[in-house]
Amino acid sequence: MPAQFECFQDGCNFMVRADSDEEVVHLVQEHAQFVHDISLDSDTIESEIEQT
Repeated sequence: MPAQFECFQDGCNFMVRADSDEEVVHLVQEHAQFVHDISLDSDTIESEIEQT
């Protein structure tokens, strides 16, 4: 089932949609590390994923 995630950092417009939660988690972790210099665990990300 398609899933999406929107970055929760103020002023960030990053949003990702993918076919699986696993793909969303991977892309969000890369975004968080390279853009915001933070590390997010998969549980945190999965709790914010919306099914579309």
